[in-house]
Amino acid sequence: MKTAIILLLLLFSSFIKPLDLTYNPPLDPYFCDKNTELCNNLKLKNYPVFEMTPRATNGQWITFWTFQLLDVYSTSRALKYDCVKEINPLYTEYPSDFRIVATKSFLILPGLLYDDYWTQVAPAELNNTNMLYSIIVANNFRLLNQAKQECNKIR
Repeated sequence: MKTAIILLLLLFSSFIKPLDLTYNPPLDPYFCDKNTELCNNLKLKNYPVFEMTPRATNGQWITFWTFQLLDVYSTSRALKYDCVKEINPLYTEYPSDFRIVATKSFLILPGLLYDDYWTQVAPAELNNTNMLYSIIVANNFRLLNQAKQECNKIR
């Protein structure tokens, strides 16, 4: 009897579709703003309410990494002139390109990769960082253009 059941299961198992038990609901950080009555009912029944914060967008991350690359590029190019010196206390007055990239990598990457922190960065935090780096990069390019006109190239 057992062999007959196993034989039938083997024969008809190719006709059975595998069950898809995945559940991927859309995450909406503004759900309670749109459905206040439902959320208020949940609060009355003492269900736990979890706070959801929106994630930083891909555009914000692309902007962040673009500014990092532009900072390294503009700093490296500006330091090739005798009238420009690095004022960042982490560097010497004329750091090598390798040191600039290595220091920036050692400061940024571990913080973002530790415990997947890059997934937890709020959009406002990344906007503030991008705004700061936009000022830094603009200043670097201003100094580079000024150095091209007024200084001697040393490297």
